Amino acid sequence: MQHASAKTMIAETTSSFLTQSDLRDRALFVSPNTRMLASGIAACSDPADGDLRASMDRLFNIARAGGHPPVVVGAIPFDTDASPSLYVPRRIEEPSPADWQAFGLAPSRYAAPKINDMRQTPSPTDYRLSVAEGVERIAQSSLEKLVLARRLEIDLDSEPDVIRLLATLMKRHKASFIYSIPLAADRERQAGLLVGASPELLVSKRGNKVFANPLAGTVAADPDPKRNARNIADLMASPKDRHEHAFTSRAVGEALKPFCTSITVPDEPSVLAAGPVNHLSTVIEGELASPDITVLDLMLALHPTPAVGGVPRREALEAIADLEKFDRGLYAGMVGWCDENGDGEWAVTLRCAEIRNRQIRLMAGAGIVAGSDPDAEFRETENKFKTMLQALGLDAGAI
Repeated sequence: MQHASAKTMIAETTSSFLTQSDLRDRALFVSPNTRMLASGIAACSDPADGDLRASMDRLFNIARAGGHPPVVVGAIPFDTDASPSLYVPRRIEEPSPADWQAFGLAPSRYAAPKINDMRQTPSPTDYRLSVAEGVERIAQSSLEKLVLARRLEIDLDSEPDVIRLLATLMKRHKASFIYSIPLAADRERQAGLLVGASPELLVSKRGNKVFANPLAGTVAADPDPKRNARNIADLMASPKDRHEHAFTSRAVGEALKPFCTSITVPDEPSVLAAGPVNHLSTVIEGELASPDITVLDLMLALHPTPAVGGVPRREALEAIADLEKFDRGLYAGMVGWCDENGDGEWAVTLRCAEIRNRQIRLMAGAGIVAGSDPDAEFRETENKFKTMLQALGLDAGAI
């Protein structure tokens, strides 16, 4: 039996399409190119599958056998050998523009939560020391760049309004990849959601076309247009940020090149506005050499890019394991969807929150290169945390 592509399987819906309880078995993706609501869970990934390809193959086989949409959605950890959160939906819908408008205007059913407790890993002092150690390793080895992350674990006094959170992210981050993914319970934590607004497209494949949008190099945004323009000018002129961005855009282009008959990597970056921060951005486009190349092939070739790992990759991952001292989990992994034709859209899992009732886990990182200043890198992570803290209605000054 032949199945249609993900696009042709999407049905338009005009009802009141989403409530907070619905999110427990629905995945939501909104980007400049996608408006997808994947509902119901027909099958989930299994750690016994062994690897991502085996997991994807099993899920597509289940979808075909069960007459479900031939689509796999979800999130893949930073460590691709760890268990992913992938599933086959029972149906896929494309909410109408009227739905989105009603969604964004719906009144909140929850009072704004307050922070009861917050734990930082590492501590602010230890993070700065880790950055300094990273700079020292760069000076004394072949390591040229690494990304070091921080984690915030927050206990709230009440459950956050995730519908309001998503509506806020859609309003404030129109150029980003907005997502909500159900998370299963684990040994230590109850079931929950992975919610975020990633500014960074890892890779998108549609037919024989491939797109990527690596980001690296960051400066705080400013609500005052004149000050923000100065910040952007400083970012574009910054040797440190231009150097950091060049690592990432060059690596992404080189990783995609073997798959393409032609590829375009602009010489000069542009600037992408992502809420509290601005990023240096390069939009890469290519034409694939074979119809057999899948978005999964491209994802595995790209991940982790220097934007979340470093250069050289192996040395950077070793340094991250030594200096971070916590498991990134889904943070800095991949989030998105793919269909049985090998098409799909996957973002880097950034600007995200794991929400499990009243417990919130946030992560943010900064790229470390020669000359990086520990205080400046710490401030960069603070600015990145603001995306989710502000959208949740929490006090960003608490960190």
